[in-house]
Amino acid sequence: MLLTISGKPIQCWVPQEFTHSWEEYAENLCWVQNTYFLHPSDQVPEDDYELTKVRYIGYYQWIAIVLAGQAMLCWVPQILWRVGSKRLPVLLRSAKEASVPDRELRQKAISCLVATLEEQAESTARHRRATSTIKRILCSFRPNTRITFLFFIVRICFIGNSVGQIYLMKKFIGTNSTMFGMDVLNDLITGQEWETSGKFPRVTFCTVRVRKMGQIKPAR
Repeated sequence: MLLTISGKPIQCWVPQEFTHSWEEYAENLCWVQNTYFLHPSDQVPEDDYELTKVRYIGYYQWIAIVLAGQAMLCWVPQILWRVGSKRLPVLLRSAKEASVPDRELRQKAISCLVATLEEQAESTARHRRATSTIKRILCSFRPNTRITFLFFIVRICFIGNSVGQIYLMKKFIGTNSTMFGMDVLNDLITGQEWETSGKFPRVTFCTVRVRKMGQIKPAR
């Protein structure tokens, strides 16, 4: 994965007449403009019209960035829960520490627990004193329902994140199936190689046009 960001992520087999600078140019160009996959029985495209029918592979360049983005998306629901329920861990920890044998620690835990419950009760009373609908909206949800509402929101975010990333990978890889991962796993179990399946191929093709002596010569 590090080679996709730095180093030499692609190695091209070029015609013998290519110099070292030509080879580097071809490798950089193929890495930028994408390569395409051909089955062993397929013919190499000879013109632009045939090139429009091949299946291009455009995800190797961006796979490190996309995976990092997916990892950050998985953190969003957890961060939302931690920010929205910041008083809940304190309440649970205080309730747990209130049962310890140490008297001094127990007194501190009870004091913290009482202060948290008083704050909760005051917030509930403030919400009940709000007579108009506008005031109730400004006072937000009732404290006893706020954490429940947040819990369901976070769970919906987890589900949406999981389903959304399936379709994100579907679009990123360029497949029409949402069961692409299961297909790859099935290929591994049955022993079907990438040469025939075309899934994550390790050898692809690239067309580089070389202008030489006033004519354009396609090199593959």
